[in-house]
Amino acid sequence: MSDYKIKDLEQILTKNINAHTDIAFVAGDLGVAGSFDSKNKFDLLNAINASIFKASNDNATIMTQTMSFQICNTNTPFERYTPSNLGAFGNFLLNTPNSVRSLHPFASYTALGKNAQICNTSTPHAYGIASPYHNMLEFDKILMISIGMRPNLTCSLIHHVEFVMNVPYRYIKEFYHPIKINDEISYKNFYLQVLYEPYRKLTRDENVKIFKYFTQVYKQSVREFNLGKSAVFVYDYKAFYKACVELFSKDIYAWMKQEPQEKPYRI
Repeated sequence: MSDYKIKDLEQILTKNINAHTDIAFVAGDLGVAGSFDSKNKFDLLNAINASIFKASNDNATIMTQTMSFQICNTNTPFERYTPSNLGAFGNFLLNTPNSVRSLHPFASYTALGKNAQICNTSTPHAYGIASPYHNMLEFDKILMISIGMRPNLTCSLIHHVEFVMNVPYRYIKEFYHPIKINDEISYKNFYLQVLYEPYRKLTRDENVKIFKYFTQVYKQSVREFNLGKSAVFVYDYKAFYKACVELFSKDIYAWMKQEPQEKPYRI
C-alpha cells in the first residue's frame, strides 16, 4: 500500500500555482514522503513539472538546485550533465530537454520553462550579481515549494543573502577546476563563499531564527500540506529574500546561533 497518490501532490501544486506565478522553485527530498502509487519514479517527476506548467498556463519557470559538490577538489571536469548530488528532481530537471543549467562546477542551478534563461549564466561566482538567484529575483511572483523537508532546511537562497550582505564569517575561496564544453576541456577559476575554519563544526540553529523573523516579524506565512509521511511547504520566496536582507542588516550573524567570540577576520 502506498503512502500517497501522485494526484495528491498534483492537487497541492495546482492549489498554490496560478497564471501569475513567475518562478516555482522546487526543493526537498521526495523519498521522505514515502511510497506513491506507481513503480515508475518518472511518473511522479513528470507530474510535478506537468502540474506546475498546467496550473500556470505555461507562464511559470521551474527552478531547482543541481549542486555537484562530489567533484570539488578533484580533476573531474564539470559538464552540462554532470549528476547532481541533491536527489532525483534536480537530476531529472537537468536532463529534461530545453532545461538550462548555470555554469558553476559545484553550485549550479537549473531552470525549465518560459524564463529558463535565468540560469544561463557565466559568472564564476555561485551567488551575487548575474547569478541564477540574482536573475530569479528580478521577478515578483516566486514560490518556494519544499517537498518532504521543512522549509528551514531547503532555503539555499540564504547563501545568496550572505553573499550580497558581505557576512564576515565567510571568505571567498578560489577553485581552479576543469570544465568540458563541446568536447573541449579547459581550466577556469570559480569561487565559493566558505566558512572560516573555527566555524565549520559549530552547532547551528538550522535557520530557525531566520524563519521566526520571516513569519513573526515580516508577517509572512508558510503553508503546509500533508503528503504521505511528510508534507509540502509553500511560501513566497521573494518576500523571504527581503525579510532576510532586513534581518541581516540588523544582525549580520543571523545565520549563526549567536555572534562568535573567535573572529579570525578581526584586525
